[in-house]
Amino acid sequence: MKGIEFFRHVTVGQYMAGDSFVHRLTPATKYVWLLALMAAGIAGASLASQALLLGIALSCGAAARIRPSFLLGSAKPLLPLILFIAALQFVFGAPGDDSSVILRLGPLSFTAYEARLTAMMAARTVALIAVIGLFTAVTSESQSMHGLEDLLSPFAALGLPARRVSLAAGIVFRFIPIVALELESIVKAQASRGADFGSGRGGPIAKARAYLPLFVPVTVRALERAERLATAMDARCYSESGVTRYVEYKRIRGETAARIAAIAACAAVIAIGNTLRIFGL
Repeated sequence: MKGIEFFRHVTVGQYMAGDSFVHRLTPATKYVWLLALMAAGIAGASLASQALLLGIALSCGAAARIRPSFLLGSAKPLLPLILFIAALQFVFGAPGDDSSVILRLGPLSFTAYEARLTAMMAARTVALIAVIGLFTAVTSESQSMHGLEDLLSPFAALGLPARRVSLAAGIVFRFIPIVALELESIVKAQASRGADFGSGRGGPIAKARAYLPLFVPVTVRALERAERLATAMDARCYSESGVTRYVEYKRIRGETAARIAAIAACAAVIAIGNTLRIFGL
């Protein structure tokens, strides 16, 4: 059953309690870091920028006493998807691509430009997974909701439902490991009935074909859980109006410097990435 255990590979959404400087930052500051690093990952235009972003995430993780293997654990299940996208690049190619050919198989060819696109996609995916995994590892569910509410509270005067948006974001983070557990339980139930899961026979294509029919039951179970959650909130007369909060977060020493460092890190990653892209790196 080791090959079909998904929960141990899904680190996004798992909180690791601690008393490090990163843990003691207010949730709003953690959101500033999350948004800054995600913006840097999306805007980073070179492999070097993604490597720098990954290094920043792993360094912050080390400061929070979180292992790199934990932050990168969620990237392993995405490897078949990355290989599948690379295969699509090989089959369909990029229009107007005149770069050198790395691999040719009959009428199909895999060029240097397509290889760079695939490498950028893989590097950006790994870096963003590490960033999101770091955020959820040092931020509990209640902190994630409170932090987003504090961050969006200045826009409440413009009609933005800050509390509702923060609640939805907190539920999304919580549902990531839940869906992984649901998938694992369904796959183990099918495997106990003779389905071929986890054996590794047939390669990634056969493995993807075996998992494709599971999309419907996993989606149905996720919707059922969401419906039960909505019913429970409705039974407890949950309402956005008149809600108070008993937890107040005080800024620690160095909080302002941490926010400035987040913006500086974002600017540095984007600047270095764009500079190196000019030189073709």
